[in-house]
Amino acid sequence: MKEPKPDSKPVKNTLFLRPYLPGRSFIGPLKDLAQQAASASAALEGRLARETADALGWHLRLINSYYSNLIEGHKTTIPDIEMALQQHFRDDPEKKYAQQLCAAHVETEKAFMQAVQTQEPPNICTPEFLSQLHAAFYAHLPREHRFAHTPAGFSDIPVQPGQLRDVNVSVDGRTPHGPGFLHLPGLMKTFAEKYDPNRFHGDERLIAMAASHHRLTWLHPFRDGNGRVARLFSGLYLARSGVNQSNLWSLSRGLSRQKQRYMMELWAADSPAQNHKDPGCFSEEMLADFCRFFLLTCLDQIGFMEKLLRLDQIEARIDWYVNMRSRDSQHPLRPEAARLLRAAFMRGRILRGRAGEILNMSQRNARRIVAVLLDEGLLVSASHRAPLVIGLPIHVLPYYFPDLYNASNF
Repeated sequence: MKEPKPDSKPVKNTLFLRPYLPGRSFIGPLKDLAQQAASASAALEGRLARETADALGWHLRLINSYYSNLIEGHKTTIPDIEMALQQHFRDDPEKKYAQQLCAAHVETEKAFMQAVQTQEPPNICTPEFLSQLHAAFYAHLPREHRFAHTPAGFSDIPVQPGQLRDVNVSVDGRTPHGPGFLHLPGLMKTFAEKYDPNRFHGDERLIAMAASHHRLTWLHPFRDGNGRVARLFSGLYLARSGVNQSNLWSLSRGLSRQKQRYMMELWAADSPAQNHKDPGCFSEEMLADFCRFFLLTCLDQIGFMEKLLRLDQIEARIDWYVNMRSRDSQHPLRPEAARLLRAAFMRGRILRGRAGEILNMSQRNARRIVAVLLDEGLLVSASHRAPLVIGLPIHVLPYYFPDLYNASNF
């Protein structure tokens, strides 16, 4: 990162960030992809009962965090993230830092997602909103970690959470990246105006989400943390557009699994328009390619979760887990418990008085099984009389969702 240095040649801000969306020559196929993504995501959300979707959506916040931070080179595990959310950390400083980053991501996403979905719809593209998002993320980190981080460790450059950068930047240490800092306030206003979700309708809103992801990473508005903020922002843009509001699929997982291509697509979309010498006037074709990549990534992750949440497979995995636990000499589960767990997962909630009927046994024996399942967190309930809801304690995730929780992240 370089010291502040005034730009010698002012740039016409009217050229910066253009084109905002791919034009008529490219928009048609992108509309088709956006429509497919919105429809497939809605179908996925409609497949699960609300209570089950809420339980799974919470755990997928940890997945979002894990993969977004993995893109930045910080690896941890899902159990370690859950530990960090309870303020339990590893002794190793690097592992602890990775835990803190992931916990900060989870808490920030949770708070802002709730605000976007329950309050008057804001323009999430404004400098004020993005600065709040950036500041909230770093507020969850200790003060000694609020410095720009490099492969060699922490630098002595303070991040200044929530403040637009006041330095010019270079990703590789040689080539300038993004606009000069003096242009940044004006360009952030342009970004807010041109990508405001309220300006778009239907499938164009998802295309704007994809395009804005590139433009925000190119603007590089903060001293550090821009990649994480951009991925948080895109998740919020999806929810603001009515897509993936239950958080049943992870954009960050899709981007991380093809990290090199993600970086290459971002770099390619930085390309200037042909015959244009003005910085900030981008190639329309490269923007269209990036949007296509982004929307295909969404579709890929929706498809992955569709297969994972096939109801017949979920039932089989619950049976498998309970059957394995029934042979546990120390803490066995009765085989009949699988019926109740399957019913809770499928229906979302079960009245306590129905447990005996589902288990095909007396209410007295049914209460014993319910008590064990509640004690292990396999079922949850707001009170001793409230309905039973599926629980997803961390130890069952590799059994219920083996393709999502595996040796690479668990």
